[in-house]
Formats: sequence, structure tokens, C-alpha cells
Amino acid sequence: MGMRPIADVQYGDFLFCAMDQIHSNASMLRYMSGGTVTVPLVMRAPVGATGRGAQHARNLERFFTGIPGLKVVAPSTAYDAKGLLKAAVRDDNPVMIFEHKLLYGAKGARAESGAVDATSEVPDDDYVVPLGRAAVRREGGHVTILAWLLMAHFAQAAAARLAAEGIEAEVIDLRSLSPFDYATIGASVRKTGRAVIVEEGPKTGGVAAELAAGIMEHCADSLLAPVVRVASPDVPVPFAPVLEDAYRPDPDRIVAAARALVQGQV
Repeated sequence: MGMRPIADVQYGDFLFCAMDQIHSNASMLRYMSGGTVTVPLVMRAPVGATGRGAQHARNLERFFTGIPGLKVVAPSTAYDAKGLLKAAVRDDNPVMIFEHKLLYGAKGARAESGAVDATSEVPDDDYVVPLGRAAVRREGGHVTILAWLLMAHFAQAAAARLAAEGIEAEVIDLRSLSPFDYATIGASVRKTGRAVIVEEGPKTGGVAAELAAGIMEHCADSLLAPVVRVASPDVPVPFAPVLEDAYRPDPDRIVAAARALVQGQV
């Protein structure tokens, strides 16, 4: 009693082995006890396609963002990973932290083929990244690109290419998937009038679908075009490298979607 456990689940795909405990116990006990019982539990889980086959490659965020009582975060930088972990440990609710495997291993013993460098300055002093707070990674006025985890890096790469074409994309790293930071998201979408949401994982029933609905509820009067989703096809993650690369959204697809949206081709 009185402890704040951190469960490191390798791989995230195996969270389903504990789904009853997560869904029917951890997420509900505080509500069912009228607030007299807290559940300060943190669960870290790696996700993403990295050449390990379908059963070790899914992005699991979608399955947990719709569970009342859980908070869900997804850091894309080392700074955020530490700050969100510290905030999660101090929270009295269960928090799921999803981390992309291709952001672990840009260098060192965990180096991964195809890894993206997510290193950043990490202060020695105590700090937290508040849960439920998005980050503006790049400012722009023509289109908002919303992403998280690996896709946040791909979105920034796409924005740099779009800028060379005269299209200024604003990139929002969501960081928090439950709850969404609709203050930051809404301010950006109201400024640009356009939104592209990028998600690794099947398009149907994804986090992007919920976010698109939320943008419509919060910002419909400001939209100049439909919300566009860039996501994976509705298939299990392929094992063959060439098919895995085709499965995962990339900067090329993000650029094409944003360009078409700005040019009125959607």
C-alpha cells in the first residue's frame, strides 16, 4: 500500500493479457469508490512497426484512449519522455505511456534500423511535462498537422519540405491522447482553417477518427476544408520490410495530403 508502481510492458501488444485488470479494475476503482481509492499506476509500453512481425508491431493507443479513468500519453522526445513519466508517477490516476521503438534506438546499445533521433536536452533539475498538454513544434498559417510519437518527427520533416513550396504548416505534437489538448489544437486549427492528422495504425477506429470528430465539434466554423487523415491501411502490420514501409505513413504521404488540402483538391 502507498506505492506508485511503474510496469514496463515489453511489448505493448501483450497489454491485452492484462486487459481485464486494466479496463475493469485500474480504470474504474477510483470512480467506484467515490474517490476514496486512488490508483497511481503507470504502464509503459513500446509500440510501432520495427521489423518484428504483426504480433510485435501494433500501435495500441487506440484501444485505451476510449476507456474512462485512464490517461494516455505518447512522447516523441527524450525531454518529454522524462517529463511525462514524472508527471504520470505523481498523478493519482492510472496512466498509459506509449513509446515508439524507433525513438528508443537512434544510438547506443538499443540502436534500431530506421530509428529516428529523438534525443534532446534533458535537465538534471526536477521538471514535469503536464499531462493533457500538446506542443507546437513548428508554427505556420496554411495547414495544421497533428501527430504523435514517430509521426511527430515525420510531420516536422514534411513541414520543412512544404515550406520549400510556399506552404507553411503548423505542426502540433499531441503528446497527450487522453485527454486531448483542445485549447492548443483549436487555436491552431482556427488559425489555419485546415487539419491533417497523421497516425501509424489502421485508419478505421483510430485515435485520428476521434480527434477529427472533436475538431469538428470545437472548430467546425473555422474549417476551410474537410479534416484529412493519413494513416495505415486496415491490415495487420506486414513482416516483409518493403511492405512494412508501405504500411507506415511517411513524409511523402503527409506532404501530398497537406498540399492537396491547401490547394483545394480535397
